[in-house]
Formats: sequence, structure tokens, C-alpha cells
Amino acid sequence: MRIVRLILSATLTASALVGVQILSTDLWLWSAAPTHAYGLMAFVALDAALIFETWRATRFAVFGALLTATVQLAAMLGDIIAGEPAGLPVSVFRNYLLADTAYLGLLITQGSIMAIAVGTWALPHMHVTRRIV
Repeated sequence: MRIVRLILSATLTASALVGVQILSTDLWLWSAAPTHAYGLMAFVALDAALIFETWRATRFAVFGALLTATVQLAAMLGDIIAGEPAGLPVSVFRNYLLADTAYLGLLITQGSIMAIAVGTWALPHMHVTRRIV
């Protein structure tokens, strides 16, 4: 379980740091979609809380990380598919997001958190014990 804690903590830390980088450098996010910036702030705060929770109650933190990463990934994919600030075509906004390495890094990090969480839940169920007769 210690390895799971380390890996999950590292991935949540990466997510929080990339989120902070986006919040501190993407001025267009603040001017065009401040509600998205506030949402990202909430996700960064959740990541930080889950990092600490990982070392207290791992099962709860794994579930929280899975839930948070799923919601954040869905929101980010929603932005790519249908999100468009007023007066800007979807294709232009989509290209803007897909050209932003920090955004893509955060997107990949959320998928990684989900994979780690699902793997952590599934791993104990994958061990097969054999009886020797």
C-alpha cells in the first residue's frame, strides 16, 4: 500500500502543480472564462486535500481521487468538444486548448490518476489463490 500512496501522491501533486501553473500563467482563462478558473482552483484544492488524505486513509483517498479526476477529465473533454467562449468558434477554442501543453498535461494527469485508482481497487481482486491438493 505504501507504493500506491507514493504513486498516487506524486500524480496528485503533478495535477495540482500543473493546475497552479495554468492559473498563474493563462491570462486568457481569467478574462474569457473566470468560472472555469474558479473551478480549476477548486480542483487544485481537492488535489491538495487528497494528497494529505492519501497518507491518512488510503481507500477514501483513492475513491476521492477517482471521483475528482473523473469529473475534471469530463469537464476538460467537454471544453474540447463543446466549450466555446462567447464570440469564438468551437474550432478556434479547441485548437487553443489542444495547443496548450499545460492543458494537455493536466488532461493526461487526470487519466493517469483514474488508471491508478482503478488499478488500486482492482489489484486485490486479481490475485488468484490456488489450492494444492
